[in-house]
Amino acid sequence: MPLPVLAMMLCTFCVGTAESVIAGILPDIADDSGVSLSAVGMLISVYALVVVIAGPCLTALTARLPRAVLLPGMMGVFILGNVIAALAPGFGWLIAGRVVSALPHSTLIAVFVAAARDLAAPGRQAAFGAKVTLGIGLATVAGVPAGTLLGDQWGWRATFWALAALSLLATLALLRHTVPETAPSQEPASHPSTSGSRRSLPLPVLLTAAVIVLGTGGVFTLYTYASPYLTQAAGFDSPSVTVLLWLYGLGGIAGNLLGARAADRHLRAAVMTTLAGAAAALLLLVPLADWAWAVAVLFCLLGAAYFATIPALNTQIVACAGPTSAAMALTVNNSAFCIGIALGSWLGGAILAHGHDVCLVPAGGAALTATGLLLSAVTSRLLHTRPATSDPRIPARV
Repeated sequence: MPLPVLAMMLCTFCVGTAESVIAGILPDIADDSGVSLSAVGMLISVYALVVVIAGPCLTALTARLPRAVLLPGMMGVFILGNVIAALAPGFGWLIAGRVVSALPHSTLIAVFVAAARDLAAPGRQAAFGAKVTLGIGLATVAGVPAGTLLGDQWGWRATFWALAALSLLATLALLRHTVPETAPSQEPASHPSTSGSRRSLPLPVLLTAAVIVLGTGGVFTLYTYASPYLTQAAGFDSPSVTVLLWLYGLGGIAGNLLGARAADRHLRAAVMTTLAGAAAALLLLVPLADWAWAVAVLFCLLGAAYFATIPALNTQIVACAGPTSAAMALTVNNSAFCIGIALGSWLGGAILAHGHDVCLVPAGGAALTATGLLLSAVTSRLLHTRPATSDPRIPARV
């Protein structure tokens, strides 16, 4: 792995951990601040809301900045947010810290992926982009459990201090190893990358974003309620739930890498296959809930299929947008994932709130992901008939 890509992956690991680790320390924050669990839950929803709304705006506003300035600057804002959260004298300051750390989230990940793709040889763009997004998978497997353990042992503030310290080290590595600017073929004197990011995004970009929302929403319909499903429907005890969630994360790491290779070889098939795999795993978790070994295998496969969609859909959304709007398209892509997480959480909760058995939660997720698969078929057809591009870095035939 090239050292600049490794530095960007470490930064993405920090950002991914910060996004999700809050769920593991919610009870500690509630006890310490005297706020209800439901109120503390706003720390998750507020973060996601800021990512969705502020991400595209911040990417457009910073489009003219060179990456050598933009990326360390955005990491500085992210570190500041975690320091504010660690020092927060009250719950309001804690929310403020989460808002500040969420502001650069989408822009960072989008520009990291775009920069990694610029480092890649033709036909290896998805693989290099996946090396960066691998940080998110590692955050699920290692970052979130480690942050939760720190919070349990030394208090929730220690989690934010550790995030700030690790992020500072990752930023120093980023400064040490130069991240490439936009490839020369994309950067004539008129700066089309800036103007392109401000134009309306093509319809296939919006359709791909909708596919991401539906596919992610289907998986998170179950993932949000994985613990009650595994204990009530599948009969696992609490320690086994932890093991199964680790299997999900390990499957995700493998899926991220395999999905990237598949996307570089045949993008259209990679997108369809990964979405179909996620829908099938969710659907099979309904009739096979009583078979412990089957549930364990399916959870691992679900993690692999879901994380394999990430490099495939990243590549597709860049192919839809073209080289002049890659960063903006990837920012929209990241916002779509966040909307999908919120949609899935809502759907799973709605199924349970209407009195249905928890065993039906993966069925609802399967329906949502299958809808994304159908929409993906339409989007792929539009891309398949699109005229070939002259840019060798963007696949013309998918």
